[in-house]
Parts: sequence; C-alpha cells; structure tokens
Amino acid sequence: MAQTRLYSHQQLMNDPTLFMGQVPLIAHGDSWFSFGDFFPTKTRSLLDFFQFGRDAGIVNYAMPGQKLKDYPDPQRYAKFHLAMTLRGMPRWGALLLSGGGNDMIAWLRRGPGTDLSQRLLRSQAEWLPEHFGPLRYVSEHGWSHLCAELLQAYTELDALRDQCANPQAPMVTHVYDYMVPRFAYAAGGLAGPWCAPSLQTFQIPAEAWAPIMRILVDWNHSFLTHTVQNCIGNFVVLDTRGVSQPAEAGSTGRSGDWQNEIHLTPEGYDKLARRSCNDTLASLVAGYEI
Repeated sequence: MAQTRLYSHQQLMNDPTLFMGQVPLIAHGDSWFSFGDFFPTKTRSLLDFFQFGRDAGIVNYAMPGQKLKDYPDPQRYAKFHLAMTLRGMPRWGALLLSGGGNDMIAWLRRGPGTDLSQRLLRSQAEWLPEHFGPLRYVSEHGWSHLCAELLQAYTELDALRDQCANPQAPMVTHVYDYMVPRFAYAAGGLAGPWCAPSLQTFQIPAEAWAPIMRILVDWNHSFLTHTVQNCIGNFVVLDTRGVSQPAEAGSTGRSGDWQNEIHLTPEGYDKLARRSCNDTLASLVAGYEI
C-alpha cells in the first residue's frame, strides 16, 4: 500500500536520499496542516491523512496561527523560501497550502472602532434589515478587502513557484469545513476560542453564529474557485465543505467531528481526506516521473 511520510526542513537539508522512490511534495500552512491542540494527537491534521495513490514525502512548514498573507515573506519563512528556490532542491510534485483561516479570524477580531471596510462584522447600529438574514451582520466590503489581501499572497506564492525546479507543480489548497462558533477551548483552556468571542462582542444573536460562519466558508470557496483560479494557473481547490458532522451549538468540548471550536478530531480529518481530497491528490501526481 502506498505511504505518505512527513519530513522536516532539517531532514530535507541533511539527507540527499530523502525522497528515494517517493514523489517529493512541499507544504506550508496553519493548524489544519500541523496540529490544533497542545496535545497534537487530539486533533492531528488534514495533512496526516492525505494519500496520493503512490509513495510520497511531504516537507511540511505548517504551524498553528500562521497567516496566508505572510507565507510569501522570505524573512519570516526563510526556510520555506530556501526549499522553494535553492538550486538542487527537489523538483516538487505539488505545493500544498492550508491558509486563510487565521487571516479571517484576525479580521473577525477587529472591533467596532475599525472602519467597516477593514472588518468582517457589523456593529448593532450597522445591521442591515432583517430580511437579509445572517448576511445582515456581515460586512461584504470588509470581505472584499480581505480577499484582496489574500489574492496578493497567492499571486506572490505563484511567483515563488516560478522560481522552483518545477514551475508547473500544481498549487493545492482546501476550503475548511463549517465550524460552529462556540466556547470550546483547546489545551484545557489555554488556547481559543477563535470566533465566538468576536460574535459576542458585536452582540450578534447566538442563533446566527453558525449561519455566519457558513456564509464565510462558502464565500471562501467562491473566492478560491473564481477569483484565484482566474488569476493563477494550475491552482487546485479541494472542496472540504459539508463533510464533517457539525458540533452542537453551545457545546464546550468535543462534539460531532470537532475537537474544539475550529479543529477537527483525527476521525474528522480522515473523513475529509477520504471523501474530498485523496482522489484528486492521486490524479495530480499520477504522471510525476521520479
């Protein structure tokens, strides 16, 4: 059976035979590609369950809290840039990305004192009429500005891909799934929650919290499959929406397929990988010549 192994930057630099018989892949991202709890086995990551239909090795630069807008920064992520551009690095079979979630959370956390075009939530005085439903609480202008920031990052990553040994390597990302904002912490209360406090600060009714996140996840999918794909060639989007069992609203611990507010259980990530990712991933590297 084909196996997927994860490697560190140090292993990449120290072992010239690292990818013997494997498709070499490189990944950058956030907690969905690393871990979503201080006890990593509680969540693991989506990357842990990727299968490519053949032996593959992934050098992973993902860590929790990282923002997509920063990935192209050669000073912040010097090792990633080195792996992409240094002569003698592998001819990467794909660039795997998990990003945008922390950027969105940062914009959710921007308070009412921030200009409406620079935040995602509306204050009570700015709410639209009731017939708009959960959209009445969301700043579409703010979302557009966030997307412009993210598009700039993807464009810069595309330029970085042009500098690697395989400029035709597909750039692959996922969409996330429909998280339910709730006060479900990680690491025994030392991390999170990430979304619920902001919705509470803006005095948005609790029954609108999950629909708002559904809107944002769907908008993210539309942004990736329309705006980004129209600007960047060989950009692949794994539609991971609607696969996991949602958490129960108001719950404060593990619920459904969710370990905490924004991270899935290992079973949840496995479900997403099997149903929404692995067939596409296998097709992308099927023709890669080792």
